[in-house]
Amino acid sequence: MRKLKGIIKFGFMACTMLIGSSAMAYEDVNQLDVNVIDDYSPINEEKFIGNWKYSAENVPYEYARGILFISKKEGSLNVLVALPGGERKANDVKVKENTLTFSLNLEGQLVSVSITVEGDKISGKASSEDGIFNLSGERRLDPE
Repeated sequence: MRKLKGIIKFGFMACTMLIGSSAMAYEDVNQLDVNVIDDYSPINEEKFIGNWKYSAENVPYEYARGILFISKKEGSLNVLVALPGGERKANDVKVKENTLTFSLNLEGQLVSVSITVEGDKISGKASSEDGIFNLSGERRLDPE
């Protein structure tokens, strides 16, 4: 009987400790302020779709002007950048809030681009190992 009481006492203490530690863990999780914002909005994407003439400041001549062809295929945005030396397909195309971001590989160097749209105008920045460069442009309405 003494053995049984000892086992019951040990079991009760073990259960109490487990319940207490799980309650403390629950409190710790509740104290974490985790905000997950899913701001995906197809409406935000739609304003970027189209052809955009752009110019960039303080960059080599071959990258200073070009056209962004932004389209949506199979539910995702695609960006093709037309430069005097040829076309480049953008990678990691995303829209978050009101900003479109993508990256390009230009001569082995990764260039990160972010742009916003206001009406028929775009503005933004491109960054690479050489620095940060301002971009501006406008929607291309006429075929060129």
